[in-house]
Amino acid sequence: MLGRVARSVLRPPLLWPASVYARAFLHSSGRPLRKGLLKYVDLAEERDGYVGGGFLTGLVRKANDSREVRELVNEGACRFNDTVPWQLLAAAAQVSAGPSVNDPQLAGTLLARIPHENIPHIREGVFRAVLGNASKHKNSPVAINAFRLLVARGIPLIPTDYARVIHSGIDSDEETRLMNQLFQQPCPHDLDPRVIGVLLKTCNARHEFDLARKAWQWAAPRRHAKADDHELRYVTAQYLLLCGRTGNMAVARQVWEDAKNAGIAHLPIVTGSMLSILAAHGADDEVLTLIENIPPSSFNSHMLTAALTACSHSGNVDAARTLMDQIEADNRQPAVANIRSYTALVDAYARSGDFTSALAVIERAKSQSNIGEDDVMWMTVLGPCRHFKNLPVAQMAFDAVKRLGSPEQLASAYVLLSDVHKACGDLSAASRLQQERLGKGLAKERGAVTLSMGDGKTHVFHVREIPPELSHASSAIHRKLKEWSLWLAGYGVSDESIQCQHSEKLALAYAVTQGMSHVVLRKNLRICGACHEASKQITVLESISIHHWDRSRVHIMQDGKCSCNGRY
Repeated sequence: MLGRVARSVLRPPLLWPASVYARAFLHSSGRPLRKGLLKYVDLAEERDGYVGGGFLTGLVRKANDSREVRELVNEGACRFNDTVPWQLLAAAAQVSAGPSVNDPQLAGTLLARIPHENIPHIREGVFRAVLGNASKHKNSPVAINAFRLLVARGIPLIPTDYARVIHSGIDSDEETRLMNQLFQQPCPHDLDPRVIGVLLKTCNARHEFDLARKAWQWAAPRRHAKADDHELRYVTAQYLLLCGRTGNMAVARQVWEDAKNAGIAHLPIVTGSMLSILAAHGADDEVLTLIENIPPSSFNSHMLTAALTACSHSGNVDAARTLMDQIEADNRQPAVANIRSYTALVDAYARSGDFTSALAVIERAKSQSNIGEDDVMWMTVLGPCRHFKNLPVAQMAFDAVKRLGSPEQLASAYVLLSDVHKACGDLSAASRLQQERLGKGLAKERGAVTLSMGDGKTHVFHVREIPPELSHASSAIHRKLKEWSLWLAGYGVSDESIQCQHSEKLALAYAVTQGMSHVVLRKNLRICGACHEASKQITVLESISIHHWDRSRVHIMQDGKCSCNGRY
């Protein structure tokens, strides 16, 4: 009984004191063999009368799960008076980080137990195995410790080491420090392109275009050495998207030219990314010119949707209609046009107020078995109804969303229909719809705006809610909002734009109080009309520029104007 209790593994702690069952091991003759890998320990002891650390180290490499690793490490603690041999700990850490066990926390715990004086004897593969596994599971404490032990071991760091610790989810200050440290080293010609991808992904999440540009320039030797690499095309596409989203279209166009010179611009993923960012900026002329040179065999639904979206954002409805007619006429439609393509065409008509044509496109889509209708398509119709005060079409679209949509979409539909009633002057109907939505427990997705600071940090604002870490700036933010309200009222701006305290306004107010002249915002929803109108005027009052990337498109505001020309 004592042996069975003593040999069970509990956590924490990882190890049992040796005294708990030392006697059971010394008098093991005649007892049943234990299960799992411990069976081989018993057999070795029966045969040789002794089990050493080397045997346990070799045996732990056969472990297939965390339990077996713990059992063998506990066995070592018992046999060596609570001092587990560093060789056993290192082997157990590497196995725990491997594919058979895949337990980053256990691997990190074992690695941390190795005495400092033994670190110089550990093979670099152990540290890198733990680092890679921790990075995969986003376990930043384990990843940072493994990275620091690599440094302490005196092992020359490679770009993959940096990429893994950055990918693990460390804080932004540490990310910036490590990336700048990496960029001081020459870029290897055999660098794995996925390392570049990790760096760009990190910059994208933090809205750090300057850091992304450093990463792109640092990787130039690798890109030029083997430009047609399969993985590199994905990195190029990723950087194109990052340039577009951050409003750096001049850089994006240069990257596109470089891609053409490298012979990868024709690849669908690269072409599609360029089309996507042009669409987000409403650059329909460039989009239409670009697709003329795309071979029919490479033209896909993503490219068609991007082209139609660009036409919608620029107001070029005729070009959108002509393009879709061409696709349908040459029999490429079954392979190219999909429901998202038709939704983009519906959007082009609805944004222009041509609801008759928008509804006709929906009927055309419904008549095709491989297309059909969905809630997103009808939400595209419902959105512009407020601007054009078209209540009958709004009600039709709302009923369709009610029939087809998810609870999340239906919540948004209630809000939009309520806004249409409000725009038409029926405040009681608007209030009734909101009460009905709340009564059904339908919660609209919460709007959030991320403000990128110059030091690489970000702050997330919600409607009428200042981030907790900025509570000290609350008074200054509200003073600025009051100042804007008085100024906007004097220039005939709508009451809604003046009174609105959506997340954009709060983020802008904080940015201005911090002396920022170029404000970068990203929103999870579309910008509302009130915030759009107010933001344009604020650029005049404060002499600032605003780069606002919302769910639908990119808005670049300066001197009271927006790049979207009011099509948002």
